[in-house]
Amino acid sequence: MDKSIFKFTGIRKKLIIYYLITTLLLGITSVFSYYNARIVLTGLKIIISDYVYLNDLNNDVHLLMTEVEKYLTTKSSDALLNYYTTYNNLEKKADAIDRKAEYDIDHLMLKDIGYMIDNLLIETDHAVNAKRGRISSQYIAHFTRSNEIREHIKFYINNLLNQKLQMGSDKYDSITKNMTFISYVNVFIIVASVLLNIFLAIFFTYRLTKPIIELSHSAEKIAEGDFDIEPVNIETNDEVHVLAKAFDKMVVNIRSYIDEIKKQAKVETKLKEQEMENLKMKSLLKDAELKSLQSQIQPHFLFNTLNAAAQLAMMEGADQSSEFIERIANLFRYNLRKIDEPVTLQEEINYVKNYMYILKIRFGDKIDFITDIDSELLEKKVPCTIIQPIVENAFIHGLENLERKGRIHLNIRAVAEKILIEVIDNGIGMEEEQVLALISKDIDTASISKHATGIGVYNVIDRLRIFYNIDNISEIIEIDSKIEHGTKVILKLPYDREVLLDDQTVNC
Repeated sequence: MDKSIFKFTGIRKKLIIYYLITTLLLGITSVFSYYNARIVLTGLKIIISDYVYLNDLNNDVHLLMTEVEKYLTTKSSDALLNYYTTYNNLEKKADAIDRKAEYDIDHLMLKDIGYMIDNLLIETDHAVNAKRGRISSQYIAHFTRSNEIREHIKFYINNLLNQKLQMGSDKYDSITKNMTFISYVNVFIIVASVLLNIFLAIFFTYRLTKPIIELSHSAEKIAEGDFDIEPVNIETNDEVHVLAKAFDKMVVNIRSYIDEIKKQAKVETKLKEQEMENLKMKSLLKDAELKSLQSQIQPHFLFNTLNAAAQLAMMEGADQSSEFIERIANLFRYNLRKIDEPVTLQEEINYVKNYMYILKIRFGDKIDFITDIDSELLEKKVPCTIIQPIVENAFIHGLENLERKGRIHLNIRAVAEKILIEVIDNGIGMEEEQVLALISKDIDTASISKHATGIGVYNVIDRLRIFYNIDNISEIIEIDSKIEHGTKVILKLPYDREVLLDDQTVNC
């Protein structure tokens, strides 16, 4: 097959061409088989219709004579009515016989049968009329003449049937021979179509998959870290060709990037070695200094020190370190200044964001933090430090030992007179016993040492229960967790009790 067919042809067009050729082959085979079957059926239909027509004609003649005889012997009105019915049917069939000038023996015999039926109808009609007129000598003569004509008709019909039978036999032999030939031709066409279809399937499949296989082999080498590969030579002029060119360009770019990274790595390694030496010395000094001050340091002094460190880092141009220290200072400030007073949801959310920022600095891209918060709720007052312990619990118990990338969703919305605060993670999940243990006082007390604030889930539940005067824990918190499917914690705060926060203090 000429390869120019595929010049500038996309994969979609190649597949369309293949399916069209396959469909065309199937269509040709089906049409040929249908046409031959129609020819055979038409021939058989002609033979059978001739037999049926002559046989019906003979039966109608016999029935006519039977009804005439019944009437002549019984003079019954029923017999007379049946006679006229049969008479009319036979007359219609006789009139339908083609009596044009034809010279083949079959047509001549059929014309003679038609004329004899005309005479038969006349004679039987005379016999019936004579019987009705009580002229016995005439109806007997006409009836006798009718029987003679009936015998002639029967003789002609039998001869014509014999001739049709002989012709049918000859035609059947011819049809049988044709059917045998047609069967061979059909088998040949089907086998040829199957072989051609197999060839086209292999040909199209090979042309479509060969470049993809070559490209996949090169991709496997790249995945194994072997960038010293030859360019992929694909000249199919389709989408795979475009993909191969882009792949070759990508390999060249990656190779140049790797070389550049190696050069930078050497320089950075030397700088890191020098920095490590300096840090080691500073660390020894700081460690000694910290140990001497650790027991004396006061919270406000530590907070002021963190602020000073953040300003110093900013002055030195260490923006990331400055932001990191500032976030820690904000956490510390929140604990110092918001212990005994309610806060807005906006302040709680900022507190959680500061905490998650510190986690992301520690663990990098291992954790994603996603928020979906109704902005109309940001000024609502709530007890302080109720969201961060839930988020921290999601990290400690769900994501810290997770091998895949972790996600924590924080959703805040108003539903049915409730403020719903949802903390959802994709961590390792918990069994029912673990969920019950999480909200129990004993387990929570034993595990809060891992929390940055020293506040556990039970502490949050207890403070919310006391503040909102709700005894049933299920009205405050809902936990849904499954092993390997993560955990969802929902805090349910009464929407219409938020105003109480303006008049009372919350023990946070």
